[in-house]
Amino acid sequence: MRGHVYCSPRCAREDGRLAFWRPLGERLGRPVPPRLALAVVALGVAAPMLLALRTVGELDRLSRQASPPPLRRLPAARIETVTDAPSGARIEGIASPGSAVFLFGAAGFVTSGPVAGGRFHFEGVREKGPYRVGILPLSAEAAAPASAVSPPLERPAPADRTGAPAESRISAATLPPFTAAPHRSYPTPSGSAASVSPSLLVPDLTRGPADRPEILVSFDAGSSDRGARQILDALRERGIRTTVFLTGDFIRRHPDLARRVAKDGHEVGNHTDTHPHLTTYAEDGRQATRRGVDRAFVARQLRATAEAWHAATGGTLAPLWRAPYGEQNGQIRGWAALEGYWHVGWTGGRAGLDGLDWVSDPSSHAYRSAGRVVDRLVSHAENGGIILLHLGSDREDAVAPRLPELLDALARRGFSFSRASDFLTRMGLTDERLLALASRNRSTAP
Repeated sequence: MRGHVYCSPRCAREDGRLAFWRPLGERLGRPVPPRLALAVVALGVAAPMLLALRTVGELDRLSRQASPPPLRRLPAARIETVTDAPSGARIEGIASPGSAVFLFGAAGFVTSGPVAGGRFHFEGVREKGPYRVGILPLSAEAAAPASAVSPPLERPAPADRTGAPAESRISAATLPPFTAAPHRSYPTPSGSAASVSPSLLVPDLTRGPADRPEILVSFDAGSSDRGARQILDALRERGIRTTVFLTGDFIRRHPDLARRVAKDGHEVGNHTDTHPHLTTYAEDGRQATRRGVDRAFVARQLRATAEAWHAATGGTLAPLWRAPYGEQNGQIRGWAALEGYWHVGWTGGRAGLDGLDWVSDPSSHAYRSAGRVVDRLVSHAENGGIILLHLGSDREDAVAPRLPELLDALARRGFSFSRASDFLTRMGLTDERLLALASRNRSTAP
């Protein structure tokens, strides 16, 4: 054993590390020339600065190659003067050319019109102020002269048995006949063709002006006639003339009821012919136009109902329609406007004036007893509200026998009963404006 020294594994590892680091330490411990040391320090300081300058230069080069477009100035509108007159206020102002201006009063939306030559004006405004305006940009060719909207258009006054004045009515027969061409231009009064989007100035009437305690109790009729006579009796006893929307199927199945509605002087709107789904709302919750629904389809549905009404009563429908199931969008409203109809919905949101009297299954979460329907509508009633009920229902707990209770409770709350056309007229959405809109629109049928 002489000449050998025992070393543990730890000792062996330490000896191996020293064998590696000792020569390296000896090399690093040698003196370095001052110039080399200074050069190394200068390089370490300058490297980050050089990298930053190179990055800035590269960004500047990329910015010059793809400079952003200049900022587009948003369209603007401003009221300049408000002049009172016996016929109503005259409101004038300036706005960006190629736009449509929307006028709002203290009670909400009042009317709308295009910008001509950078200016706009509204005549005969009877809504109370303060007034404000909103603006929606259009294409350059869409800015039609204001004179294309303001003056009334001449048209025959058809015979009417709905209770509305004949001189304030629109008949589909007075509009240009429909042809299923891919493009069709309706001439403006000046003879030119404008391409305003049909939905642009075609609102969905869901509530009327809120400056008066008026309410619309409207009725839809599409299938059952159970309870219809009770409803009409209650309205007649109270001298109420309201707005009723009928389908062509209902008119053909119940011509006697159609004649009763006309005789009682109610305003009758179009509820389409067969009550079809017009959008995909029932499938996906979106109001996207349903496949197969185009301008020709909407025109056929509306015209068939108008023909059925004329055959049953000899009269003409009011220029109003209500989409089945409430399924509609701006495009569909535009197609209906070209047939001579404003769309009338009902008040939703927090007010929730849909009576849901069509729900007949007591196990449905949407079902309400007749008493609860009446109580809820009375408590949620508001100025300008539009209530939705039905002229007939197959549910066991029918709402029709409770209608007198609803009407009397609303009257006790101070409400008077209006029609849809009264709301539209007070908001400036007149028959003349609808005719002018139809004459300026160009439809693109799919």
